Amino acid sequence: MDLGLLKILGIVILLAPLGAAGVCGALGPRRLRDRTHWVSILGVGSAAVAALVLLTHVASRGSGEVSTHEGAHAAVGATIPIYDWIPTGVVGRDASGGGITDEQVGTFPHRWFRVEFLVDPLTAIMLATVTCIALLIVVYSRDYMRHHGHAERGYERFFAYLALFVFSMCALVLGGNFLLLYLGWEAVGLCSYLLIGFYYGKPSAAAAAKKAFLVNRVGDFGFGLGILLIYLTFGTLSYPDVFDMLARNVDAAGTALETSKLTTIALLLFCGAAGKSAQIPLYVWLPDAMEGPSPVSALIHAATMVTAGVYMIARCGAIFVHSETAMLVVAAAGACTALFAATIALVQTDMKRILAYSTISQLGYMFLALGVYAADSAVFHLFTHAFFKALLFLGAGSVMHAMGGVIDVRQFSGLRRVLPKTCALVVIGSLALGGFPMLSGFFSKDEILHHALHVHPVLGMMGLATAVLTAFYTFRMVFLAFSGPQRVPEGVHPHESGGWMIAPMSVLAVGAVVVGYLGVGFTGKPFHTFLEPVIAHTFLAAGPNAAGAHGAAGEVVGHAASGGFLAEYGLMILSGGLSVLAILAAYVVYARAPWMAATARATFPRAHDVLWNKYRVDEAYDRVIVQPLRALGRVCFYLDEYLVDGIIWVISFVPQALGYGARGVQRGALQGYGLAMGVGLAIVVTVVLTW
Repeated sequence: MDLGLLKILGIVILLAPLGAAGVCGALGPRRLRDRTHWVSILGVGSAAVAALVLLTHVASRGSGEVSTHEGAHAAVGATIPIYDWIPTGVVGRDASGGGITDEQVGTFPHRWFRVEFLVDPLTAIMLATVTCIALLIVVYSRDYMRHHGHAERGYERFFAYLALFVFSMCALVLGGNFLLLYLGWEAVGLCSYLLIGFYYGKPSAAAAAKKAFLVNRVGDFGFGLGILLIYLTFGTLSYPDVFDMLARNVDAAGTALETSKLTTIALLLFCGAAGKSAQIPLYVWLPDAMEGPSPVSALIHAATMVTAGVYMIARCGAIFVHSETAMLVVAAAGACTALFAATIALVQTDMKRILAYSTISQLGYMFLALGVYAADSAVFHLFTHAFFKALLFLGAGSVMHAMGGVIDVRQFSGLRRVLPKTCALVVIGSLALGGFPMLSGFFSKDEILHHALHVHPVLGMMGLATAVLTAFYTFRMVFLAFSGPQRVPEGVHPHESGGWMIAPMSVLAVGAVVVGYLGVGFTGKPFHTFLEPVIAHTFLAAGPNAAGAHGAAGEVVGHAASGGFLAEYGLMILSGGLSVLAILAAYVVYARAPWMAATARATFPRAHDVLWNKYRVDEAYDRVIVQPLRALGRVCFYLDEYLVDGIIWVISFVPQALGYGARGVQRGALQGYGLAMGVGLAIVVTVVLTW
């Protein structure tokens, strides 16, 4: 690889959106105003172009070159140092790969925490996905954040936050060590807080932003502990160094690694992934994040923040595959989250909340794939999901924009007549999400189910049930909103969105249809082939019944191919057929015979109440965690207010009293001072003469 070119591209990818954020913040309110979007589009667009060039370069050069990572088991890629940042003399590695003790530090060159890039196929895919989806969302936001042609209040701030968010996510992906990963991780969390709470004057938005920030802090605490344990174990935070020692099964001191310690590290890292990617039990922040503008929902829930956990586990596969316990936890959490969130989405009425629970469910699919050693399928689903989920959120935003902020499907119907383009685009995205045959979601979902049923059949069946529910609740939303007689709230005059909003949605719709073919057999599965060098020595090699470099994936495919047509395509036909049946069921229940839904709700009121109230998980958290902590906070407040402040008051009272008593002799009268001096002098003379 041309390391000089990769270094320049990496710097452009980071600095272009960061510079755009700075310009929007500095010049937007005074100079640019309703033209601020151009700066953000230019910055994010430059990053997207650089990311595509980087992807092309890695695709054309990376597979044929030797890895610059240390160790035979490192991924094909390049670690590119930018500059030495923080000097440290702690345990490290010498030139031969052995450990360095504290006494040996002085005999070796000083070690540093470096600002460095890691560029490999996984990095290239993530950067291209993040920047391109983000660019389309920024373009869409130009019209969405206007009302009757006038920029909304905070227009400049909004585009500054969008660009800053893209920078943070790119920093997370490009970082070449765990320290930079953590910094990007926290920066993404901060930006999400700012974007979710964009309408900070709205109490629900402010509460949602705070909830997202605090829930993520829980996961990030475990994530930070995991990184600290990595540092204590390996003496470095560099990806190549850590992964090389893992391949040799030694720590920084050269002793054999303990499986229990690696399990602890993996589970701590998973805590962070569960928070960022909204997995059980830390998923509760994501549905409330819908209080932010619709472009924010698309940006956070499509290809950026919520996929950070998936990326992190795929990147750290060398750690996770050393622990069967950790892999089982990842798979089980993913399957349970997928099914759990899908059931909640069945009864929700807010379009954005339905899509939010859908996002949680699809992220569960990705974690299920990671846990069954199919990281390439997880990243493939991440890639396809980015297109159709961003399309659906932008489609919901188009409806919301046309309906004056109304997004509850109980308040309108028949919008296909007044929003024909939006309707067509939302249907395409819904078909892809529902796993309709031959669309992108169908291919990526089918891969995950195939691997899951092979490795953990029970979890695979949970995934299959989730697929059926996904198709049903997605088209429940579509039929409630777009079919039936036209009905809108009083005073609302719906209108089709303009070109700035329809054009990005159209591009995403094309992606939702075609990108799945990058992972199918008759095209040579270029996506998986491109990604394979990153996971060949981790997920693929460590999977059950691993077969050479192809591991679990190769075993599954080989077994299917040798079993005939039904073994190879039976699951694909089954899942596709169930998807079609679920869509037809939604059509019958919500478009042709709406009385069936009302009857079901009346027949099973308790079940409906449980799902409507989201299993009362938020209430349980409030009762078990929030209220006790608030009570503890009140106790601490009263202790500080009365006990600590009281002690300080008592201590300060003594000098105050002495001062109060002594101030009587200081009245400012010159005669009094003279008299006091004379009396004092007389006393002194008398004592001296009579002593």
